[in-house]
Amino acid sequence: MTDSRIVKRYNAYYRGWCLAFGEHTADYDETREISWLFGEDRIGMILSSTLRKQAQHELLGHHDEIPQLLLTGDSLGFNQYKHPLHDEIDTRNIQRLKAFMLGGEELHMFLCSHLFYPSHTRILTFATKKPLIIMYKEMQPLKLVID
Repeated sequence: MTDSRIVKRYNAYYRGWCLAFGEHTADYDETREISWLFGEDRIGMILSSTLRKQAQHELLGHHDEIPQLLLTGDSLGFNQYKHPLHDEIDTRNIQRLKAFMLGGEELHMFLCSHLFYPSHTRILTFATKKPLIIMYKEMQPLKLVID
């Protein structure tokens, strides 16, 4: 069964600005392609440099068409780019992300940071609450497809 929904996207008014992610539990390892952060009303992903560049281009860049995020049981996709999930940690956490995304509340996507992680680390964040409007401007939405 495939589900889809629209996610509101936000970009900071000034390059490099972002909110703090806040309190969370983490499945973090700097050697992994994806590290997972779980907060009360948000889920974040810290992506490896290769994945981060792809995600920023595909999900946070300006496009003629609405960008798409695809979540399957064994991959994470940004438009035409697909990243296979390699182990039980990612498979378990993608299921948590899917359940969160299908929770029924309005979803918002933006970048965050946190002082616990290396300098300049950005967290691709999905939240049920809007980010501060004084820091972020709304962009064209994102289409989320869950398979």
